[in-house]
Amino acid sequence: MLTKRWTRQQCPPHLMEPLRSGLGLSPTTANILISRGINGVEEAESFLGASLDGLLDPFLFTDMHRVVSRVKRALDEKEKVVIFGDYDADGITATALLYQFLRMLGLEPSYYIPERQEEGYGISAAALRKIKDTGVTLIITVDTGISSVSEVEAASAMGMDVIITDHHEPPDELPRAYAILNPWVKGSGYPFTGLAGVGVALKLAQGVLAGLDGKDRGGPGIDPRLMCFLDLVALGTIADVVPLVGENRILVRHGLTLIKDAGRPGINKLREVSSNNGNVGRFNSGTVGFQLAPRLNASGRLGKAELGVRLLVTDDPDEAYKIANELDGLNRERQKIEGIILEEARSAIITELDQDPCAIVLASDKWHQGVIGIVASKLVEEFYRPTVLIAMNDGVGKGSGRSIPAFHLYKGLERCSQWLEGFGGHKFAAGLTIKREMLGPFKAGLESLIMESLKPEDFVPSLKIEGELGLKELDWKLYEELSSLSPFGSGNPEPVLKVSGAEVLYPKVVGKNHVRMNLKQDNVIIGSIGFNMGDIYQSLAMGRVTVDAAFCLEMNEWQGEKRLQLNVKDLHF
Repeated sequence: MLTKRWTRQQCPPHLMEPLRSGLGLSPTTANILISRGINGVEEAESFLGASLDGLLDPFLFTDMHRVVSRVKRALDEKEKVVIFGDYDADGITATALLYQFLRMLGLEPSYYIPERQEEGYGISAAALRKIKDTGVTLIITVDTGISSVSEVEAASAMGMDVIITDHHEPPDELPRAYAILNPWVKGSGYPFTGLAGVGVALKLAQGVLAGLDGKDRGGPGIDPRLMCFLDLVALGTIADVVPLVGENRILVRHGLTLIKDAGRPGINKLREVSSNNGNVGRFNSGTVGFQLAPRLNASGRLGKAELGVRLLVTDDPDEAYKIANELDGLNRERQKIEGIILEEARSAIITELDQDPCAIVLASDKWHQGVIGIVASKLVEEFYRPTVLIAMNDGVGKGSGRSIPAFHLYKGLERCSQWLEGFGGHKFAAGLTIKREMLGPFKAGLESLIMESLKPEDFVPSLKIEGELGLKELDWKLYEELSSLSPFGSGNPEPVLKVSGAEVLYPKVVGKNHVRMNLKQDNVIIGSIGFNMGDIYQSLAMGRVTVDAAFCLEMNEWQGEKRLQLNVKDLHF
């Protein structure tokens, strides 16, 4: 377990008092809101309420009117339309959303998701030929397309218009598409850049529906006819680990309610096979991120993304259950492959790399391209270094990278583009294509760039402490207040609190590598669990041990009894 730097932001009392008196919040909750940039009572009420009226007008996109007119023409002329999606959970949910939306309008769209191993990421010439042969005249991309300059040019030459909806960072040269909806594009007009691919797809649906109704704006709120898609938006947004702030937080908050209500057969059955059926009260963004999203992602990682779309659009519970079980099996297969690659990568780090590398860049001809991104994420957690893993095939590698907060991975790859065949992505996650002979220069160039731009402390993980309390101050009122800050995820993490000088009682290892214990302070004892802390068990069991604990306050429900519990994130002895 890596030692973490604890940082603490204590807000001035004069800033906290209006929230305490105006909203009746505890000092701890008021401090958390202010530390996250939410200062006034009105702003706090808006954040806590997360009303759909807070959604932005889709016509802020400068190209939205062109999108509306092109879709209207497709409707009037009964054109063949294809949705071109990505193979991850974000792309799958966006494809399902747009497929059902266009059918709602009266079109009979098809969808195309490239096979990860054979076709790779994004639009390809081969895919365009297949699509053209079916008579398609309009392609709408979801979660992909912003880097497809030559491919969009080829589609136009074939007589097909392309509308791009994407959320990845754009290259310097943009595709000459009929229209582009991407908040990262300069001049897009859209002020919130955090949308996932499925969020941009929803914006298209909002704009088109309003435009067909003769309106030139899509709000406030959301058209009731689109409410049924918010479960897909929540699932894809959480799965893509985009910041759960602004519009994303609103969409996920309301989408989670739909998922809890089990209205969509595919998601309902996916919950069943994920062993979460019936546990509605505790269903949250973490459940989606750790149980549902991996199974949906497994379909794309192992070359069967079409299964994921079928699961999400079917109305037949029996078909949904059959597909969900197949996805569950694919997820177990994915976990097995991932475990093998993870051990091989760990071994290489220990035996082949320097003692303290500033980056991890590894390649192998044996690795499965579909799971190296997950492994890269785990290596970043373990070693806290920007990490790129590359699956080689016939001299060409497909790579997945993950990064730490201090290093913008996409911009880093941009600086190293002379050694790459192609790349794309975000600050924390990116993909690339590279020839075998470029591996050495790329690794050296990336390491040099990281060394010149990062400081030593950037390679030490930090943990933000947002409040310090005694155990006697932890009660159900505080728990409810902290829960009102949800949904939690990237950009809006679950608040981490601190207790000082607590005695550790009865520690024991449970599960794979977790430690269950009691913490005692001033005659107050509370149960605690430290996930993946088995390596410090011996230190905890050496007699009377006192610790400072960084934790999240949660509810533990067992045999109908609910108790407060500390989910320990780190310990300082």
